Amino acid sequence: MADRVSGVVKWYNQARGYGYITGDDGREVRVAREALRDSTFVVEGLRVTYEVAGTDDDELTAERVRVVT
Repeated sequence: MADRVSGVVKWYNQARGYGYITGDDGREVRVAREALRDSTFVVEGLRVTYEVAGTDDDELTAERVRVVT
């Protein structure tokens, strides 16, 4: 299982179902509606944890995104 990373939602378009998260590790990852857990609504500035998928050659994506409470 991959390590969880913390970050903040940079922006998210509810109508299109995707956006970006800026991780505490400095990487920017794409997040899709299908990756959201425990919440179907995220907004700019919301703190989340997630697992990073992809390689440095590909666009990094967030998986199993959870809102930090």
